[in-house]
Amino acid sequence: MNTGHELLRISLDLEQRLEEVSLPFLVLHGEEDKVTDKSVSEKLFSVASSSDKTIKLYPEMWHGLLYGEPVENRDIVFGDIIDWLGNRTHLGNTRLEMEQKRMNDAPSKSK
Repeated sequence: MNTGHELLRISLDLEQRLEEVSLPFLVLHGEEDKVTDKSVSEKLFSVASSSDKTIKLYPEMWHGLLYGEPVENRDIVFGDIIDWLGNRTHLGNTRLEMEQKRMNDAPSKSK
């Protein structure tokens, strides 16, 4: 009983803080999902402050996009994940690289 209460409390708290999500993210949601409401995924996408966010809704797919769907549907989802990651990694993470460069350059300037 206590675990269920804590899960509900944390879920409600997280839902109130969705705008704090600022890192790049990909939301995947089956439109026929009976476990979680797709409106929460849509709310995360619309409210999050991240400038790099993507939502993919899959018609006629359920909750277990990577394990409960036919192989052809899983291939679509895996393809979308791989494409999303590939689009963000083929040139490196320039923001992270710039931050690391600034941190490394700072000590040398004080010499």
